[in-house]
Amino acid sequence: MPLPERKNAISPKKLPDLPKSWSELSWQQLCDCWRTKIRYGGNADVARVAALLSLLGLTGQPHTVFHTYTGETLYRLRDTDGCIWTATAREVAQISKQALAWFDYPYGDPGEKEQTDDKGKIIKEGREPVMGYVGPMHDALELPIEHISLKAPFFRNRDFALPQIACNNLTWQQYRILQNISPQLFSGTTDDATAVGLQAKFLANCLVPRSFSFLDISGGGVRIRPHYEYRYDAAQADGLEKWFVKRMTEKQTSQLLTIVFHVCFQTYQTALAYYAAVYPLLFSGENRNEGVRDALQGEVGTINTIMKYAGYTEQQQVYDSNVPFVLDILNSMSKEAKEIEKMNAKVKRK
Repeated sequence: MPLPERKNAISPKKLPDLPKSWSELSWQQLCDCWRTKIRYGGNADVARVAALLSLLGLTGQPHTVFHTYTGETLYRLRDTDGCIWTATAREVAQISKQALAWFDYPYGDPGEKEQTDDKGKIIKEGREPVMGYVGPMHDALELPIEHISLKAPFFRNRDFALPQIACNNLTWQQYRILQNISPQLFSGTTDDATAVGLQAKFLANCLVPRSFSFLDISGGGVRIRPHYEYRYDAAQADGLEKWFVKRMTEKQTSQLLTIVFHVCFQTYQTALAYYAAVYPLLFSGENRNEGVRDALQGEVGTINTIMKYAGYTEQQQVYDSNVPFVLDILNSMSKEAKEIEKMNAKVKRK
């Protein structure tokens, strides 16, 4: 088969639309990119090229051609005009570096500080962080809305479901546990064994296992219907943590579970982005009311506050409430506090 006519090297802008950050990846793309990243982790250029081909839908297709005259490997790709063009492996590596610059920084691009010599002469220019990366914990991903069910041989017939994107199904107890674990996950002082334990704990509290239950559908009489459901149980999570630790140290499951962890962690960050957007009074530092900040940070204060506003009689009712319900109450409190501040300011001016 004759080779397509070579075009001049094209800009990544001529390629079909590609994600501009990890935040634009679908669940499946997240899994594919993490699988690629881990597989070629020691070779960033190869990993980026593999990710580019995957995102272009070329994985498994005859996208490479061996040129018998020069011995070079050529890639055949299609641009936004529908034209096929070819590029050497080196050219594709350069294109992927430009098009997928975000690929190297799944959890944040800190940029680079300017470097100078002893005389103050700049020896290396500074570089600003690139927009689109996941930065602090309140900056996060926005993934498509879909329900996720993880079912694979390495789970050994265990079925798990992640709460819907934006994590509206997270309970307050589940959210608070994940919130406490998250800052420790990527600490530079964490050793490997501790890191595995933290990842296992995160998965145990993030992934909700399918369990057998009985549903009371009484209507004039008591009728019990057996069914399966996904419901978070902190006590059950303690046992799952040990279960995950064991499997994260097994050769046949460790890499797969590492992929699952990273995808789940980035999905969890969706919740933080969602909450920050919907409740700016609670999650933006300069606007956040001090009382609400204390309530968010102090478990006792939050529980007592929610019990009072919701009319609950037991603390467990708060723990079992979904996060938006709790945040709605705290947000209302924040708005009330701001209104009181404005009224007090007017009185003082008079």
